Amino acid sequence: MTLTTPFTELEAVNEMLASIGQAPVNTLANTGIGDVNIARSELAKATRFVQLQGFAFNTDKGYVFQPQAGTNLIPAPSGMLRFDPCDRTRNISVRTHSSGQLVLWDADALSFEFSEPFTGTIVWGFGFENLPESARAYIAIAAARKFQIRFVGSRELDLFNAEDEKRAWALLQRDERAVSDTNLFRKSPSLARAYNRSRWMRTP
Repeated sequence: MTLTTPFTELEAVNEMLASIGQAPVNTLANTGIGDVNIARSELAKATRFVQLQGFAFNTDKGYVFQPQAGTNLIPAPSGMLRFDPCDRTRNISVRTHSSGQLVLWDADALSFEFSEPFTGTIVWGFGFENLPESARAYIAIAAARKFQIRFVGSRELDLFNAEDEKRAWALLQRDERAVSDTNLFRKSPSLARAYNRSRWMRTP
């Protein structure tokens, strides 16, 4: 039995090239082709932008931000797109320290130093091929649509691609709801029992 493989960055770039009538490439390594390089850059931007929204697959709740011993600085974790302290009354952001590091800044205390750790929700930015399939599909289609508008500007193609993008977004949202519902049931035993009981009652 042959199984399909996950959507790759190469496939995404070739979809973008096809949207402007360019021939596909066999590799992304040292192609020297300007359109390929631009497509990869646009795909990377779309990958970051979409993940900024925060999904179950790239969000960690209760992440502990720990001050460094000696400096009391909290470097911004590598790959972090954004974060929110669990304590919404705290005004914490990211700034560049005099050392050149991106670190957390306590705007209330006007200080880079933290006397104790705090928890927050963190949204990570993963590479394209580290994302779930529905996220890859949506990002590839959205990036191809923008790529086509930039290089060709065909209104007819844009309307066609917009429908594909809409369907891909609906699939991504469906997967997000499914994961969110699963997490909700795990956290609430009473909901899990009610759900399982209703399933048993519906079983012929």
